[in-house]
Amino acid sequence: MPIFMDVAKETTKAVNKELDSPSTPKEVDVFPWATAAALDLIGEAGLGYSFNSFAGERNEYSAAIKQVTQSLIKIGPLIQLIPYIHRIGTPDFRKCVLDLIPFKAIQKLRRAIKLQNEQAKEIIRSRQTLLSSGGDLSSETGRGKDIISLLMKANESEGSASYIDRQSMIGHMNVFIFAGHETTSTSISRILDILAQRPGVQIRLREELRQYFEEHPNETHHDALLELPYLDGIVREVLRLFPPVPNILRICEEDTIVPLEYPIETSSGKMNSVPIKKGTWISLSNVYFNRNEGIWGERANDFWPERWIGSKIDEVTQAGSRLPGIYSSMMTFGSGSYACIGFKFAVMEIKVMLAELITKFEFEPANEECVWTNIGVGFPYAPYAKKDMANPDKSPKLFLKVTRL
Repeated sequence: MPIFMDVAKETTKAVNKELDSPSTPKEVDVFPWATAAALDLIGEAGLGYSFNSFAGERNEYSAAIKQVTQSLIKIGPLIQLIPYIHRIGTPDFRKCVLDLIPFKAIQKLRRAIKLQNEQAKEIIRSRQTLLSSGGDLSSETGRGKDIISLLMKANESEGSASYIDRQSMIGHMNVFIFAGHETTSTSISRILDILAQRPGVQIRLREELRQYFEEHPNETHHDALLELPYLDGIVREVLRLFPPVPNILRICEEDTIVPLEYPIETSSGKMNSVPIKKGTWISLSNVYFNRNEGIWGERANDFWPERWIGSKIDEVTQAGSRLPGIYSSMMTFGSGSYACIGFKFAVMEIKVMLAELITKFEFEPANEECVWTNIGVGFPYAPYAKKDMANPDKSPKLFLKVTRL
């Protein structure tokens, strides 16, 4: 928790600097600061590495992650060919073929992935050097309890059952950062946007947070902060209504028949199940599941944080509904063996960031309208900039009117 609080305070300092500048209006693009916080947190707490996202310079790694997302949108249907192309020839042959492809999106994607791999190698190298020297990790970023340090300790013997080769470690690290960085930053930004539109909710949350900090002036770990009912209700409700990943793609690995809890009426009768052939791609709508009135009741589409306060999950949802999700039975973080393994980390990060920002600033809607658009992950864009969504050189923006308290 101390690492989370430190990064949250760095975010406050960064926003304060923008407000202190005489040439900068009170309208602040909060999205890059939410992104910087998410990247630093996953780096320091997860990898034992600081990306120095608040150094005031453009973070190339963060930019590369966004280029991956936006380039994949431009490539579109070609993505499905990647598993087959990967089997053709040697790596050097495939590299030569890709060099000859004049499609800019593919070349931008390759450069972004190369930068990600180089950064991952640097993280591993720096951690390996520290471990090899026998240094005291307790005083380092991550306190020696980060994922990379633990993996490297498990890798001390190549014959061990938990051994992971270097290339696999790089791949796991990139997935870990990519999945945890983008989604959390958009969740934080979305909640700030929602609170800016609902001043009464924001005031009530601020009062709850201030009371907590007044009653715990010397607390360092702030574990009780995570249990504050209104803060918890707001986070759950926004993640339910606006999951950062609106859709999940899966591929059917064998012929199967999926039973339907709610039968479908067709012209030929009632369907109680759906047959799916092996190899079929399936898109699962997290938004639809999280807003299904059969599960969440008549107010399924309402922003209503109070539904979570003092209620058990079977009191929040409709009796008898099936709820496979791992977080409050919603599908925001998926379900089953492929569910998000870092959901507790993400929720903790979101709550700590809100606790810091809401007690330091007041947020109001800016004059510039924002439209949240799904490009794999929900990103904020100005309506006139929607053409930039698939442009790897353009970044999402969320302007809010910010007042220091």
